[in-house]
Amino acid sequence: MNILILGIVIFFSIHCVPIIPSLRNNLTSFLGDNGYKAFYSLLAFAGLGLIVYGFSIANSYPLWKPFPYSHVIAIWMMPFSFILLTASSMKTNIKRYVKHPMLTGVLIWSLTHLIANGDVRSLLLFASFGLYSLVDMLFTKKTPEDSTENYPVQKDITVIVIGLIVYGIGLYFHTYIAGVSVIK
Repeated sequence: MNILILGIVIFFSIHCVPIIPSLRNNLTSFLGDNGYKAFYSLLAFAGLGLIVYGFSIANSYPLWKPFPYSHVIAIWMMPFSFILLTASSMKTNIKRYVKHPMLTGVLIWSLTHLIANGDVRSLLLFASFGLYSLVDMLFTKKTPEDSTENYPVQKDITVIVIGLIVYGIGLYFHTYIAGVSVIK
């Protein structure tokens, strides 16, 4: 469990740097722009690696029994998460209606997994991602030009199709990624 916690602390500590402009500016001044990006990426990747490894070896102490159909809800909600995650990296109309598509997608992912799992390691993992998403949404300002441009509907359809394909791949490989089979 300690490795999981260490990974969460490292991953989210480095992700909090951009929401504290003075800290980011100091690091950029000290390391340079490319040095900052390399440092940020290295720590984020190390934290994520520790999270994945720590989660895989952590004991699963039950806290509550997930309610019936929670796994069905998760299967039906996760496509929205993948579509929003996909939309966050492309120019689409979805960004006009969802202020923070990536953070909203991560929040859906975390809440969905929280209702489907009732153990300590899942609580630590998914609650930390959900809490971070909420905090980042509060501190990240969206500029007016981010939400005014109108894009062809084909871009939205492309995002939906890509999101659903990635969801299908994730669903199929969930056993290998998370050690839990969701396809019966």
